[in-house]
Amino acid sequence: MANILVPFDFSANAISALDQALYIAKGSGLTIEVLHILNFKAAHDYPAEWHIDPHHVDLGAIEAKLAEIVADRSRSCCGDSTPAVTSAVRESVMINGGIINHMLQHKADLIVMGTHGASNAIERFWGSNTSTMINHSLFPILAVPRNWHPVVLEELLAAISLKEAKACLPKLVEWAKWLKTKVQVISLTSVPETDQDELEAVVADYPEITAQLVPKKDDLPMWKNLVNYTADRKKAVLLMFVHERTVFEKLFNYSITSKVADGILIPLLAVPTTKKP
Repeated sequence: MANILVPFDFSANAISALDQALYIAKGSGLTIEVLHILNFKAAHDYPAEWHIDPHHVDLGAIEAKLAEIVADRSRSCCGDSTPAVTSAVRESVMINGGIINHMLQHKADLIVMGTHGASNAIERFWGSNTSTMINHSLFPILAVPRNWHPVVLEELLAAISLKEAKACLPKLVEWAKWLKTKVQVISLTSVPETDQDELEAVVADYPEITAQLVPKKDDLPMWKNLVNYTADRKKAVLLMFVHERTVFEKLFNYSITSKVADGILIPLLAVPTTKKP
């Protein structure tokens, strides 16, 4: 069982996700499995120079390409400190279904996925593969955005409302230790003068956690405030807690976390929490 699962479709976004996973695992004792889901659509997306017939895919050729890329990225990111990395190719009609089934069998601690954002009308309604996985809220997912330059992470920013902050702090400490980062709670507010004392009281028992109120721009939605606030944090990851969305919610109240995943410029760590009553 690997600690980190990296779904991989051979795209530039997937390479960024793999590189970020390698930086997380480097020197930490964490292990990585890189998973490619093979189906008819994936076979059509392979580079033309691979000469892959989508009707008769050479599984061994795809496994060899995957292993080659994994070895190359491991050397590039980690040199002599490369963590233990394995790769696998599995067949599944649906990409998300294949990832979920693999996770249920192998139980990694974290999925690291590249996200293309919501690039067309259908994806903006239903969500990208990554945001759909986040909405399922089954496993912790680190969504790595387009154009992200993978780095050794230094900050864990946790976007939490004041009413839920106290219950979430133990989990924040765990994730900060896992990622080897410092941790800061950020809470968006329209009335910082009123909320400051409450925020300081919430984190009083956690000296390792700093906290900051972020004035909310009321002419922007909450998700856009978070995207704008974190845009220039080049060595940070934003953590948000997420609950599973019902079909009704997905249709009419698309989750803030998923919208952040489709627009954010830094990695987003979506951590499952209890469902809403």
